[in-house]
Amino acid sequence: MDIRRFATAETPTGVITQTDDLLDTAYRESVDVINIWGFDRVPDLPLRPEDVRGAFQSMGAFGPLGGIRADLYVMPPFGDEPPDLGEIASKIDLGTGGGMVPGAEGGGMHRTDTVDLVTVIEGETNVAYPGEDGTEHEITIKVGDFLIHNGTFHRWHNRSGKTCTLLFVAIAAERKDS
Repeated sequence: MDIRRFATAETPTGVITQTDDLLDTAYRESVDVINIWGFDRVPDLPLRPEDVRGAFQSMGAFGPLGGIRADLYVMPPFGDEPPDLGEIASKIDLGTGGGMVPGAEGGGMHRTDTVDLVTVIEGETNVAYPGEDGTEHEITIKVGDFLIHNGTFHRWHNRSGKTCTLLFVAIAAERKDS
């Protein structure tokens, strides 16, 4: 799947559009997280042409407290075993925030200090989480599904046999002891 980004801004006489070809998900052989837009704080509007024109500077997958990131998460099929979180995280630009914490369950279970708004735009994947009953539960999300992770533990595992692409909007949040 070819992915393009269109960003708009206002001028005194109308709207301009910056268009960028981002990637083709068909050629990914390992997990990849690609930052496609973001702010370290919610911007003042209107954005001006100088705010969106020119080469995009990747900001990493997670921003500082109050920051917003839009990322693509491309997952090829993993097979029977979930991927190793440490190996994946070492290859990803995590940015300036997120506070990724591995889960006690291992096998890729983790949480971040973010509210993640996730839409499946290609393929399908499984999402596991530790249930209140002490066992691991799993759901399958498919094209068009919308998932909200509110800083909870979870693990991704693509068993589908095809690449899965997720669009993430990660909003950095503060975790407080309850």
